[in-house]
Amino acid sequence: MTAADLQSWHDYFVTVAQAGATLAGLLFVGLTISLGHVINARGYLARGFTALALQFEILVLGLFALVPGQSPAALGVEFICTGLFVLAGTQAFARSFPEDERSQVLSGRGPRAVRFVLTSVATLFPALAGLGLCRGWPYALYLQIPAVLAAIYLSIGYAWVFAVEIPRRKEEESRKP
Repeated sequence: MTAADLQSWHDYFVTVAQAGATLAGLLFVGLTISLGHVINARGYLARGFTALALQFEILVLGLFALVPGQSPAALGVEFICTGLFVLAGTQAFARSFPEDERSQVLSGRGPRAVRFVLTSVATLFPALAGLGLCRGWPYALYLQIPAVLAAIYLSIGYAWVFAVEIPRRKEEESRKP
């Protein structure tokens, strides 16, 4: 892959960076709406951190890819570091704030597995794309597409949980006699 090949991805990475910034704002709104509930449920804290970290990740990946004249190898190192850093951060936060009985929305085994897979794809695929760039793989950047989709899907799901589902369930509980 050459610097000219990277240039052909310009519009994609502009869109990725914009999506990361926009969704981070949406997440802050959702978290603010449910802040009391999120603070009281350790698992929601980890989910909130993960959602924001993933949006930060796609924003940073987009910005790194937009640096003019950068070599594919330099971009590869940036992608590797970003993906692994965000993975380490989200895993450390999840260990510090595990799911508990108060983080009930989508807390079953299946939803937890889906969240784990999506977080892994969102963080490891950029690192793999970076490795590919360093090694000259011609289609390395295509690994960014499932990573970005996983990050956006998971973050929109978390925003829904924070902005709609948690308040809805709390409202239902308050109506019960």
